[in-house]
Amino acid sequence: MDTIDKELKKIQRRDWQMWVLVLTVFLIFATFIVLVVFFSDLQQMYEDQIDVRMFNFLLLGFVALSLLFIGYVVLKEIAVKKLQKDLMEERITAQVLERRLTELEAVFEVTTLVNSEMELSGILDTISSKALRALGGDQSSLFLYDSQINKLRCVSVWGPNSEVVKNAEVEIGESVAGWVMQHGKPLHLGEDLNEGHFPNFIKKEKQIVSSLCVPLMVQNKAKGVLNISLFDPKKKFTETDLKLVSIFAENAAISIEKAELYEKLKNQTQTLENAYEELKTTQNRLVQSEKLRALGNLASGVSHDFNNILAAIMGRTQLLLREVETAAIPEKHKQNLQKWLKVMEQLANDGAETVKRIQKFARTYRASSEKEFRPLDINSIIQEAVEFTRPKWKDEAQLKGIHIGMDTKLEDLSPSSGDREEMREVLTNLIFNSIDALPDGGKIKISTRMRDGMLEVKVSDTGLGMIEEIKSRVFEPFFTTKKEKGNGLGLSVAYGIVSRHNGHIAVESEPGEGTTFTITLPEYRVGEAEKAEVEVSSSQVIT
Repeated sequence: MDTIDKELKKIQRRDWQMWVLVLTVFLIFATFIVLVVFFSDLQQMYEDQIDVRMFNFLLLGFVALSLLFIGYVVLKEIAVKKLQKDLMEERITAQVLERRLTELEAVFEVTTLVNSEMELSGILDTISSKALRALGGDQSSLFLYDSQINKLRCVSVWGPNSEVVKNAEVEIGESVAGWVMQHGKPLHLGEDLNEGHFPNFIKKEKQIVSSLCVPLMVQNKAKGVLNISLFDPKKKFTETDLKLVSIFAENAAISIEKAELYEKLKNQTQTLENAYEELKTTQNRLVQSEKLRALGNLASGVSHDFNNILAAIMGRTQLLLREVETAAIPEKHKQNLQKWLKVMEQLANDGAETVKRIQKFARTYRASSEKEFRPLDINSIIQEAVEFTRPKWKDEAQLKGIHIGMDTKLEDLSPSSGDREEMREVLTNLIFNSIDALPDGGKIKISTRMRDGMLEVKVSDTGLGMIEEIKSRVFEPFFTTKKEKGNGLGLSVAYGIVSRHNGHIAVESEPGEGTTFTITLPEYRVGEAEKAEVEVSSSQVIT
């Protein structure tokens, strides 16, 4: 384009110089004729030097040369004019090609953008801006249909007063955008716009001289509207421009369809992931429950046999103690025998205590319970557990010079079903576990809420936390990090009790970030008459 403009300026300069030369020659020729005709002395001088015939010959030759020169100039002028016309046509063609190139670049960028990983809002903004630049418009706006409010909402706008138009809402069937949305047809409007055809027509601050409005069609259904406007009276949109803006609208529609498919795929993927995680959790829970149940059955049999053996050992030891007391043996040997027999008796008693714990664990995981489940008020059980553990988390902690705060946030809950004593034992074990995790003091928080038809109980502390290896084994029987202070059955028993109540217990913990145990229990769906029988504790609310 710059080269063509330079050539045109050069031709125009050459054309001006040529006409100056022609004018100069014409003046010289006219001057000569005047001198020859009107000044007789000059003519007499020529006649004295040359004859009349020679003079006429010279005069005719000069006239011929002048005419020849003028003819040459005229032909050159015609050629220059033709060249100038050709250059002007090339200039117009170049401008058209340049505009088409800009349009193709914009279309290519938008088409490439549609296949990118950008969010829908960014793609629609780019389409709106590229369409405005490619068509040389003054303002562009893109409306999408919002099914929640049943209106068109402006999601992208470029041009003057953009902040006023952004997020504007248009009723379906009203104004130009609403009409195009309702009918699914493109519009090419000019200054002679009949506002009566468009109910509640939205007037602009500037007079629109030309406007293009096309629907965004996805599977023969309008999803929105793309609008390009001109305010400059020297410009007008053409039918070619309408076809071009339709290409942008088609790309916008493809982007919308792609976004909808992506969102649908994302939701389906999330559903599958959730289902997989739930299946995995359920599988782990079943494996854990079956493993613990099998271990419980094994422990029940072993403890029974071991208890019989201990009973025999205990009986024989006590008999031996009585025999030794009356036996006729030296006193020194009698004291040694009594000492050894009492050690054996104490060991048997310790073994019996261990058997009791094993039997308790076995009862937790047996296939069925002899106790009848009843409706439970979980909040009241929590209050009881807090009161039962108060001496440890408050009094004993104060004697050690540390402070452990207890915070309860109990929302209204539907009743659950189960055994009151067992659920209280679960909560007591969790509170004791939190206290052990707070050697330097801290806070324990217990909260309840209803979530998706389930009762949710959270017991959190700000204590030491657990590493991943410990967290993965925390519910295993006889696994403990308390060494001689623990037997490794508290959390395992809690897991078994919650499982028998058709619930689930999970742990979240990070080293130095504290620990949270979450219990979920099913809601006990009973009639109104049965709800009145739900046990309610008279324990005081913890403050």
